[in-house]
Amino acid sequence: MAFSTEQNDDLILQTLSGPDAANFLQGYVTCDVETVTLHAAMPMAFTSLQGRVIANGWMFGSPAEVSFIVHRSVVESLDAHLSKYLVFSKSTIVEGAKSVIQFSASGSNRVTLKPFDWIVEAFPHHSKSREQPPLADVAVTNEFAIVTKSTADRFLPQMLGLTAFETVSFSKGCYLGQEIVARAEHRGVVKRRLRQYLWVGEKPHPGQDINESGTNGTVITANDVYALIVSNSDNAILNTAHCELTLVQNN
Repeated sequence: MAFSTEQNDDLILQTLSGPDAANFLQGYVTCDVETVTLHAAMPMAFTSLQGRVIANGWMFGSPAEVSFIVHRSVVESLDAHLSKYLVFSKSTIVEGAKSVIQFSASGSNRVTLKPFDWIVEAFPHHSKSREQPPLADVAVTNEFAIVTKSTADRFLPQMLGLTAFETVSFSKGCYLGQEIVARAEHRGVVKRRLRQYLWVGEKPHPGQDINESGTNGTVITANDVYALIVSNSDNAILNTAHCELTLVQNN
């Protein structure tokens, strides 16, 4: 199946290191990097010049070393995106194996993911826990959409519901795509938004289009119970060839 690699639920730790790491990232992410701390990770998104989210998750660290948690499938494209601008910076992306982010009950390097207060830690990929639920799955249950390769660079933060989690700072200085994101917020021009559905049948996959009964929608991500879909309608029931989706009414 062409989309199987994007069903991988690994969220990966990336790190930018150098004397101007935080200052550099301030111009490319939606959150205010000046408020980043070592042990509390804030929601963030990297956006394109058109304001579309190319990667999102959480960010934490210090002025000289900032780490961000994103989906495995967007790591390569995010590296390429940042590398275009890092030629003007004194910081570099730390190379090597990417650590997997998992829930943690103990450990000296734990980080709290805001606003949920989830406690997580970075682990080598080969030590994935089978006792803890995948972080990406828990994010879906809590309606926190994380883009993958198939959904990157297609949606504004508002379409993904990210502003509800304070992912976007509207008081910080300029960043790539800031003008379009701010215009959408203040003019209320966003016609598509994130909705949570219960699904039965074949699991929806990231990037899957749903066009049924006047609904123009795209699956962002799904776990074994819920799917997060950006759509233009509040239809209570959606059907695909192999799946029925029922709108969760607290949206």
